Amino acid sequence: MIYFFTPYSFNFKLLDAISGCMELLHPDDWAVIMDGDTMFLQPDFGHQIQHQIDLHQEAGLFTCFASRCHYSIQRIIGVDPFNDSILYHKEVANGTSAFIGESVEIHRKIAGHLMVIRKSTWERILPILLKKASGKQILGVDTQISKAILEIGMEIRLMKDIYVLHYCRLAEGFDYTKHLEPCTKQ
Repeated sequence: MIYFFTPYSFNFKLLDAISGCMELLHPDDWAVIMDGDTMFLQPDFGHQIQHQIDLHQEAGLFTCFASRCHYSIQRIIGVDPFNDSILYHKEVANGTSAFIGESVEIHRKIAGHLMVIRKSTWERILPILLKKASGKQILGVDTQISKAILEIGMEIRLMKDIYVLHYCRLAEGFDYTKHLEPCTKQ
């Protein structure tokens, strides 16, 4: 089975929030972990992800293209990351249907706007994550997850047929970090 999660942590410990989601699964289940500011734009996203899993059961982690991402490998060349029109991004997503079932292996760390991982794989990398990411809050946990996948010799695959809208501080700028601070009443 595939389960979809948007982990949230009230103490900003994203690793703990993801672990809590993973604890709900059986070892052969897959989890789709998404950032809270992402959105699918294609109605058959679940079928597309299942198709990729069926094609690459050995993969350690899947990710996809996004409208905004720090890493160019996860952006589609020519797509304007500053365009705020959802219709524009829907058209981009529609264009990825030409790549149904296609994916490429990535040999580097990724951004975690969308991560697809099997629970048994998560259990293999959790000891590594507890050493390297337990002190991290939100930013950097996804990088540590992808590094751990590579460290245990598993592959990361970029699904070329999935594109998500990722807000990723569009109005505030990539360097904005106030969202990582606790909310206070005025």
